Amino acid sequence: MKSRQLTAMIAAITLASAAAAAPSLAPKAAARLAAGKEVRVVAFGDSITGIYYHSGSRRAWPEMLQLALRQLYPKAKTTVFNAGSSGHTTDRGLQRIQKDVLDRKPHVVVVKFGMNDLAYGKTDAATDAKRKARYAANLANIVNQCRGVGAELILCTANSVYPESAPGRPPPRLAEFAQIVRDQAKALNVPVVDIHDRWEQIRRDDLTRWRFLMSETIHPSMAGHKCIAQWVATAISGQEISLVDAPPPPL
Repeated sequence: MKSRQLTAMIAAITLASAAAAAPSLAPKAAARLAAGKEVRVVAFGDSITGIYYHSGSRRAWPEMLQLALRQLYPKAKTTVFNAGSSGHTTDRGLQRIQKDVLDRKPHVVVVKFGMNDLAYGKTDAATDAKRKARYAANLANIVNQCRGVGAELILCTANSVYPESAPGRPPPRLAEFAQIVRDQAKALNVPVVDIHDRWEQIRRDDLTRWRFLMSETIHPSMAGHKCIAQWVATAISGQEISLVDAPPPPL
């Protein structure tokens, strides 16, 4: 495929994946943004949040989220802190939550863990149940600690993966962990950006389009990161935003 055709396809993927406008899921932050005030957002997660090779080693969805929010609210002082760390589970996240999240006094915390919490391969039913219960409890702990500093929360499910990610990360278990996020969000009255559901809908509709969202079997490409950023930006602002024309970062 020629470079121009590839660029056009990726642009079409990202544009088609732009979220429709809806009420803000972080209304206090949205009001501050609309008033031109400072808003601090922390993106808290694993390597799918952090800046690594799969998105070009220079930016990931949190940096694109900052770009989107600054486009929507040019008068506000918006900072998105990237608190993603490769290989981290919710256990590891809780070990660093004070420094990486709470000390930054965030107005919004976007939590996106799960891909490593579920990476325990084949196991017995009792161990599987304990792992899932621990993940659910850790999510609740993260939410409660962030609320303790006055932050609004948004939980995210993980993107779907290639079947080749099994046995370490079997797709059916990934779907089960996504449901844990939804269930905890309902129990804790926290909004969800359901990336897993949207990713799977894209895969069902157009497998080629889905593949362009992926860098390899687990991690999204930059086109995928743009989609995540668009969805989270809409969740915070209640406004539709497209990052199709976002240029590469300056050298």
